[in-house]
Amino acid sequence: MRLKPSSTTFLTASNAISLVRLVLTGPVVYTLLYEHYIAAFALCWFGAFTDWLDGYVARKTNTVSEWGKVIDPVADKVLVGAVVVMMLVKGLLPAWFVIAVVARDLIIVVAAIYARRRTDVVLPSLMSGKLAVSAIALTGVVAMLTNGIVLNWLIGLSCGLMALSLWHYGKRLHGLLR
Repeated sequence: MRLKPSSTTFLTASNAISLVRLVLTGPVVYTLLYEHYIAAFALCWFGAFTDWLDGYVARKTNTVSEWGKVIDPVADKVLVGAVVVMMLVKGLLPAWFVIAVVARDLIIVVAAIYARRRTDVVLPSLMSGKLAVSAIALTGVVAMLTNGIVLNWLIGLSCGLMALSLWHYGKRLHGLLR
């Protein structure tokens, strides 16, 4: 497996954008807690935009960093995890789905730590993981607005993409460890 080299610089524009997404978790949780769903909706979409923007900026400015490979997925997992847990608390998402989302993220984090310790390589996010997070985010947004067949369909889509991303992450880990 060949990975592009990246810098060890911490303070880059793309990392700052990822940190904004991490800090955004607090206001999103607050808006969900107090049922300000329009504000939560807007903040979630802003978070999704920053997820796209940080990668775009890193590639365009050639500032992909080892730190960014950690900060970006951590920011995703913290924000998504907080949102789905709050939505469970508010009765907007089923417990089994929230457990699946959190379990997937924990598996990925544990595998990434294991890979880092065994190989000294920080693995970047995969497109299938980004698609899974996007589907989960869309599911959360729809859950704020309605409950019905569209939400159930999106939960199914999210589960399928989570399974696909876990398979891709597992395949990449296996290849790295061989």
